[in-house]
Amino acid sequence: MTVTVTLGPLTAADVRPLARLHRAAFPSFFLSTLGEPFLVQFYRGFLMDDTAVSVVARDVRGSVLGAVVGTTQPVGFFGRLLRRRWPGFLVASLRAVVVHPTSAPRLLRALRYRGGAGSDSPGALLSSICVDPSEQRAGLGRELIATWAWEVASRGARAAFLTTDAQGNDAINRFYRAQGWTLAESFRTREGRLMNRYTISLDGR
Repeated sequence: MTVTVTLGPLTAADVRPLARLHRAAFPSFFLSTLGEPFLVQFYRGFLMDDTAVSVVARDVRGSVLGAVVGTTQPVGFFGRLLRRRWPGFLVASLRAVVVHPTSAPRLLRALRYRGGAGSDSPGALLSSICVDPSEQRAGLGRELIATWAWEVASRGARAAFLTTDAQGNDAINRFYRAQGWTLAESFRTREGRLMNRYTISLDGR
């Protein structure tokens, strides 16, 4: 890495910088198109649940350089997140629909998200990982995902899974495979978007 980095759990002070970083790292991804207010509510939800697992990378000034968030119990997590933060999600969602009216049906499904295909299988869910574009290819993403995997394994998880776009996303797919994640299946969303679901065994970590 090009700078000195420390790793630690997500804090309230990280949420807004992380929402901005998420949009910078993934400008064309769906969550980013919903806007920073929606992402703020999303990341705040990981501060409020005992099953949430987060790792944030910060530089010597405390600036957020990257983060990974997930949960050891995907079933029920996003329902709890929505119930606890519904006023904030409502306001953020209305803003998103005003800017992008065609996003409304997909937004409603996003609010009911449970981890994607295979979310009823045992294992922790890696929900989101992002790295400052200036720090990409410096090994920070690899360190974040390895630390997250160690943490969820220490909480008793024996496997983990994630979903990501299958098309137009070659670098991310290569990254997960390089970190030992295995492609379990590909599936299409209702919008016809092709997704990959990756899994990894955490035994022995």
